[in-house]
Amino acid sequence: MSGGHFDYQQWRIREIADTIERDIARALRPKPAMVHEDYWVIDEMESPHSYHSAGHYHTFSSYEEAESFLLSCGDIVNAEQKYADGSFFKNGTVFQSTRRYMKGTADDEQIPVLYVIRHCVFDHYPYDMDVLELNDETIETMKEAYWQIRIAGIYADRVDWMMSGDDGEDTMQERLKEELAALEKEIASKNWSHPYDGWDE
Repeated sequence: MSGGHFDYQQWRIREIADTIERDIARALRPKPAMVHEDYWVIDEMESPHSYHSAGHYHTFSSYEEAESFLLSCGDIVNAEQKYADGSFFKNGTVFQSTRRYMKGTADDEQIPVLYVIRHCVFDHYPYDMDVLELNDETIETMKEAYWQIRIAGIYADRVDWMMSGDDGEDTMQERLKEELAALEKEIASKNWSHPYDGWDE
């Protein structure tokens, strides 16, 4: 094995460039159809400063279904006005427990556990699909980053070989010109949608 002046760490430069190349290809890959979500959930506030989805993120197809589920519990009712004024939940109809109280309240104040019904509407890619969404400007910046890092890798290799005594100074300059010209030709004809895994040593 030749070189060694940099303790054979140039592979880290190559790994960064390879990762950028693969990420660009992911971003350019045709995107699958979006999945539309439209459902209701119940948020539960068991302490004054945090809340979570009740019922292990159980979802409902309508507000009425969620409300019916809450009220059927037997110990949940429409909240008193002082709990429904937006101090705890900014939006939605608030409900309260008649037997459970929040933990961590100031001065041990008894505040009932509160609930609110929240509407969730959004689109997303299928969760089992590896999708990377980047705008055109970002992709072009990443291409430039790839190009510059590849140049850095070439310089690191050539200086490494020269400083290790495997190449002379004139040879280093000659190989630099050759490899930089080859890289420029490669980049000019590169299909970014199909990354090349690995470089020649």
